[in-house]
Amino acid sequence: MSGGHFGNYDYYKVAQFADELEEEIQDKKDEYGHSYNFSPEVIEYLQEQLPKMRKMAEIMRHIDYLYSGDHGEDSFLNLVKMVENKYNGHIVWQETGDGV
Repeated sequence: MSGGHFGNYDYYKVAQFADELEEEIQDKKDEYGHSYNFSPEVIEYLQEQLPKMRKMAEIMRHIDYLYSGDHGEDSFLNLVKMVENKYNGHIVWQETGDGV
């Protein structure tokens, strides 16, 4: 199986939102060429949210996999612990699979 218990793979949408936000921050222009004039404080805040969004997307995916029967309780707890460590700077770990 590969998730799907919660229907729409919303964790992917959260990860995609973070990717698109990161691009917008870097480009500083919308699709019509209009410049964003956000203060440095706002840009800094937005940048701080990116890892939080990505962390949540990974945790959401593991929860979906748990409810879909793709993870057992032990593997689920180990995987979310790895995600927590990854985003708390304890280890570097790259997710494999569907890019989340």
